[in-house]
Amino acid sequence: KFSKAQREVVCINNINFQRKSVIGYVELTIFPTVVNLNRIKLNSKQCRIYRVRVNDLEAPFLYNDPTLEVCHHESKQRNLNYFSSAYTAAVSAVDPDAGHGELVIKVPSELWKQGDDLKVLKVYIEFSLDQPKGGLHFVVPDVEGSMAERGAHVFGSCDEKMKIFSCHRFWFPCVDSYSELCTWKLEFTVDASMVAVSCGDLVETIYTHDMRKKTFHYVLPIPTAAPNISLAVGPFEILVDPYMHEVTHFCLPQLLPLLKHSMSFLHEIFEFYEEILTCRYPYSCFKTVFVDEAYVQVSSYASMSIFSTNLLHSAMIIDQTPQTRRCLAQALAQQFFGCFISRMSWADEWVLKGISGYIYGLYLKKTFGVNEYRHWIKEELDKIVEYELKMGGVLLHPTFSGGKEKDNPTPHLHFSIKHPHTLSWEYYKMFQCKAHLVMRLIENRISMEFMLQVFNKLLSLASTASSQKYQSHMWSQMLLSTHAFLKSISNVSGKDIGPLIKQWVYPLHNQIFFIRWV
Repeated sequence: KFSKAQREVVCINNINFQRKSVIGYVELTIFPTVVNLNRIKLNSKQCRIYRVRVNDLEAPFLYNDPTLEVCHHESKQRNLNYFSSAYTAAVSAVDPDAGHGELVIKVPSELWKQGDDLKVLKVYIEFSLDQPKGGLHFVVPDVEGSMAERGAHVFGSCDEKMKIFSCHRFWFPCVDSYSELCTWKLEFTVDASMVAVSCGDLVETIYTHDMRKKTFHYVLPIPTAAPNISLAVGPFEILVDPYMHEVTHFCLPQLLPLLKHSMSFLHEIFEFYEEILTCRYPYSCFKTVFVDEAYVQVSSYASMSIFSTNLLHSAMIIDQTPQTRRCLAQALAQQFFGCFISRMSWADEWVLKGISGYIYGLYLKKTFGVNEYRHWIKEELDKIVEYELKMGGVLLHPTFSGGKEKDNPTPHLHFSIKHPHTLSWEYYKMFQCKAHLVMRLIENRISMEFMLQVFNKLLSLASTASSQKYQSHMWSQMLLSTHAFLKSISNVSGKDIGPLIKQWVYPLHNQIFFIRWV
C-alpha cells in the first residue's frame, strides 16, 4: 500500500426519494507512505464521478470495475470453474487490502515532484448515485402524501453476505477495507421533516434560511473502517432511553409505543457486557434504528445498529420478546468486537466472529438459562456437522501455519475462499457458527476467567490507541489478528493452545470418532 487515509469527510447534500438518488462529495486526507506518490487508488461502485481534485488541483482519473464483465467476450469456456477463477481474478484486481481499487486518481505532477516525501494530500471527489442496486436501500411506499407522510426512508443496506466484504464502495468513494482506519466527519442535508442518523456524535443541526432543509453534522473521532459506517434517513420518531441517556432509539411513524416496550431492557445488556468485559462501552453514544424491508434482522456499525422493524412488539406479544433480545445482544456484542476492534485481514475474521458469538452466548446463558444455552449450542453443532459432512470442511483461517497461501486450499468447494466476495452465503453462516464453537473449545482449555481477561486486554489496548492522534503504529492496536489473539492468550494464561488451533482452525475436516462397545 502506497498511502493511508487519516480522515474522511462524507457530505450528502441532496437525497431524492422520488428518483432514488443522492448527490454529494467526499474529502479524504491521505498520508503517502512512499516517495513521490503519483497514483491514488480508491474503491467506488455504481457512483458517477464528476470531479476530482487533489490539494485544490484538478486531477485526472480512471474508473474501471472488472467485476461488471467477468467473462468479457468469452464464448468458448462456459463453465462454473472458469467463471469462478475469472471472478476471483476480477475481485483481486480491486482488492483494497492489496492497495487496489476501481478508481485510480493521477496525482498532479506539481505535487509529487516537489520532493516533499511526507506531503499530506487532500482528495476531493464529487459524485452522485442513481437508483442503487446495493449499499443504500430506498423504501418509498406507493401511497398518497408527502414523503414524510408516506414513511419514505433510506438506509445502509449491506445484507450480511455483502457486509462481510463491505459494500460501502457502493454509495461513496472510500478505502473499503476493514483494516484501513480513519476518523470521520459526516454531513447529511435532508428535508425539514426528515431525520438523518449516522455514526458518531451529532454535534449540530443547521437549518437553511427558508427552513425547508436541515443539515445533520456527525463526528466520529474514534478511528473506524469504512465498512463500519452507515446512514439512515427518514421521518423517524425519536426516543431517548430512560435508563441510559447516551442511547437513542429511532422508529418509523406510529411505532413509538412498540419501541418503548421493545427497548425497555437494552440497558441490562449494556450492563452485562460491561461487567463481564470489565470495560466501558467504547463509544460515547449508541443509536438503534428500526427500518422496513431490511435484508437481515440486525446490522451493526460504529455506535449504531440498524434493525428490522419486525422486531418491535407490544407487551401483549410475548413470543417475540426472546428473539428481539437476542438480536439486540448480538448487535451490542459486535459493537465491541467487529466495530470498535476490527480485523487485520480477511484471514482473521474468525477471531472477531468467534469472540462476539462467545460473549453473546454468555448473555443467553444468563438471561434464558443453562438449558436454553445448551439447546442453542446443540443446534449450532448439528448445523456445522451436517454442513461439513455434506459439503466439506469450513476453513476458519485461509492461510496455512507456515504462512504460505495455496492457490486452492479448498478443492472440494466450487468457490474461492481467498476473498470474502467470492464466498457462498451458506458457507459464511457455517463459518460464523464454527468460529464461535472454537472459542468455546479455547475456553475449555484456558478457563472462562482467563478468556475474559484476554478480551479485556484487547479492549484496553484498543481504547488507548483510539485516543491517539494519527499514528499508524498506534492505530494498529485496534486491528485484531489471529497471531495477536493467540499471543494474548499465551501471555494471560501461560498456556499453549497451538495444537488446538492447528486441529480446529487450519485443517479442513471434521473430527469423527467411531466407538464400538465390547
